[in-house]
Amino acid sequence: MKEKNMSYQLTWLTSQLAVGYAPMSYDELDSIRDQGVRAIVNLCGEFTDLHEIEEQSGFEVFFLPTPDECAPDLEKMKEALEWLDEALYLKKKVLVHCRHGHGRTGTFISAYFLRRGLALKYTEKTLKGTRANPTNYSQWKLLKKYSKQQGQLDAREATIENPSTIDLQPFFHDYEALLAEAGTPPLDTAICSHSFDLQLIEAVYVSHVINSQLSREKRKTVLERALEKKSASTYLCPLLDEGNCLICDRRPLRCRNITDLEKKKTLTTISTKISRDVFLALTDSFPSGDVLHFSIVDTVSGRFVQQYFQATRDTREV
Repeated sequence: MKEKNMSYQLTWLTSQLAVGYAPMSYDELDSIRDQGVRAIVNLCGEFTDLHEIEEQSGFEVFFLPTPDECAPDLEKMKEALEWLDEALYLKKKVLVHCRHGHGRTGTFISAYFLRRGLALKYTEKTLKGTRANPTNYSQWKLLKKYSKQQGQLDAREATIENPSTIDLQPFFHDYEALLAEAGTPPLDTAICSHSFDLQLIEAVYVSHVINSQLSREKRKTVLERALEKKSASTYLCPLLDEGNCLICDRRPLRCRNITDLEKKKTLTTISTKISRDVFLALTDSFPSGDVLHFSIVDTVSGRFVQQYFQATRDTREV
């Protein structure tokens, strides 16, 4: 098993959110990736091309250039905080950094805690002992202004962690083993011109890959394409982009053009079993009637979730 490259030391504030300094080598970027980080908030105003290098290295990046010893622009910071919220909701691990990981990083992280409904004094206590702390008047002034806008959360206990959900990773691992067994033949774009259905594990997995692997811009693009498909006279899979599949290595079984019919039947049977196990894990019951299927368009657009909830309601009523 490959050992994790630990040349870059992350400071984890939650299971998904880390702070640090500006990576200064490809080795450090590799180390950040090896530790599970997939997205970065870059606050460096002095390194104008670092965010491009980070993007080229495979990270999704929000670039919020802020001069050293200064506070971020309030409106731009709000955009960055929304982006961070979305990335964390999609279960991505995120690194926030400025040059040294001090004032600008501490200011932005403190603002995120305020956004989560925490008091400013609590943010100071949480960051105590880390390098990430606001360091001057302008940064504290911004936080006090933002704190007044946000208010404190009293309807429920404030927390910097997102609510836990059922862990689908074991099912994803089983399905990825199935994909490995199927192999990855070259993409046949003729398949992309016909709509097709996915089983539950396939729909959930494809949605997971889109959310975790594609940038915010790409996710927006494929969503718009999917929403257009209902009224389009011609069909092309919304994941097809300039002749290439955006999730080519992780595309579902249906897209792999398996010519061995016996092998195809076996893999489909296993996929059906995994789908039933996922349904059981999510609902504590097996689906009634036929196996659930969702179109690739509904999967990409997210409409499959509504169809799934309808199926769970039908199961409870049986």
